Amino acid sequence: MIEQIAAEESMSQTHPGSVYLCLHGHFYQPPREDPFTHILPIESDAAPFKNFNEKITAECYRPNAEAGNFAAISFDLGPTLAAWLEQTHPDVYRLILDSDRQHYQRYGVGNAMAQAYNHTILPLANARDKRTQILWGLQDFAHRFGHPAHGMWLAETAIDLESLDIMADQGITYTILAPWQVATPIDPTEPYLVQLPSGRTMTVFFYNAPLSGGVSFDGNLTSNADVFASTHLPAQVVQEKQRAGEAQMLLIATDGELYGHHKPWRDKFLSYLIRHGAPEHGFEICTPERFMLMHPAQKEVQLKVPSAWSCGHGVARWSTGCSCTEGDSRWKEPLREALNRLEERADRVFEQRAGAALHDPWGARDAYLSLRNGWISEEHFWKQYGRQQPSAEDMHHTRLLLEAQYYIQCSFTSCGFFFEDLDRIEPRNCIAFARRAISLIWEATGIDLQQEFVSDLRQTKSWRSGVTGAYLYRQLPVVSAWKLPALQ
Repeated sequence: MIEQIAAEESMSQTHPGSVYLCLHGHFYQPPREDPFTHILPIESDAAPFKNFNEKITAECYRPNAEAGNFAAISFDLGPTLAAWLEQTHPDVYRLILDSDRQHYQRYGVGNAMAQAYNHTILPLANARDKRTQILWGLQDFAHRFGHPAHGMWLAETAIDLESLDIMADQGITYTILAPWQVATPIDPTEPYLVQLPSGRTMTVFFYNAPLSGGVSFDGNLTSNADVFASTHLPAQVVQEKQRAGEAQMLLIATDGELYGHHKPWRDKFLSYLIRHGAPEHGFEICTPERFMLMHPAQKEVQLKVPSAWSCGHGVARWSTGCSCTEGDSRWKEPLREALNRLEERADRVFEQRAGAALHDPWGARDAYLSLRNGWISEEHFWKQYGRQQPSAEDMHHTRLLLEAQYYIQCSFTSCGFFFEDLDRIEPRNCIAFARRAISLIWEATGIDLQQEFVSDLRQTKSWRSGVTGAYLYRQLPVVSAWKLPALQ
């Protein structure tokens, strides 16, 4: 009933030739805590804050939440960031969740999108990992926001048809992409349908490249919200559609941290734009799903797959390396191969050993996030996935192996491959998560996956400092001797 009333309200507000403005913020922080101690290290570059999560919260998440900006824009809140905010700044966390609730109550649809859980580049993942990433993201969203997600943001907007098909199978109806991710001409002021191999479809919105790029990188463009609304927005309106009385939407998509952290005072620009600048110059603030209620996609489009918003070489930025980053990016391929080979070995151990206690190990992994976070009970989990009367020892070892699978997934977070060099905190964190998985498998089974992984890491080398991935592994914080096998 609420959705019907909201849809009718939305339809009643539609005017011929209406021009809508949607601003999407991708809010995300990767996990940076030590996976053994779960302590976020002191980050001196974030001074006077103790780490960047605190700095970005003070400069971006809090001011935007307190100003009510989240209630007007479209946004996704990365699960790892949401978990950190829930623990450390619950007031900010609640304000963000309430923003989606307010939008849902008014329009019958939320304005928050889910995110594939670990910000993994899905086209580079195997089908099983794609499914887990999507399911974990949906479970996290439903728990936090209190309703199923209909939209999903993909890391770096990286796509392939298999990922979209899994999303559609799980109830996702739309996503947002860059306009250069299409193989056929488009009008980015309207959504399109993508036909998927299963026969399902996915609605795709394409963001406006000049506006999104300008907001992200041109400080002069956003120095005055009235000028932006009176000059730059009208320049992107399709005049033929407006004269014909056809609705259209200008979609601006950026990293959410842009508003106040990357760009000081940009949160103030956003507040004024959505409340005064845009409405007073004839633009109605809207969100993708609300627009879909009023104007469902009618045309089909073909996508370039694989592709992403920040790489002109498919998804090479996160695999073989490419010119999208400076210097010699050939370190990326052997790092990914090392992680892929570790995952293959870990998966074999998981299937063989966890199968003693689980009748469907991979289905259990898909459900593990809810068990790990306490959203379902041990009794419920084991009743659904456990074999009859597994021993206490089998259950304990299985939990360790499931936790190892969690950290294997963490090791593929996209930021480990995004930047220009191996000798940075992001690749080091991916290696640290992999080491945690190795430790858990060692505890559970006595099987040593460390030697081969470190050997593989010797093949990846920093072009700046000359250190190898094996060196970075050995420089990780010391842990108790029983946590890891002896390293030769």
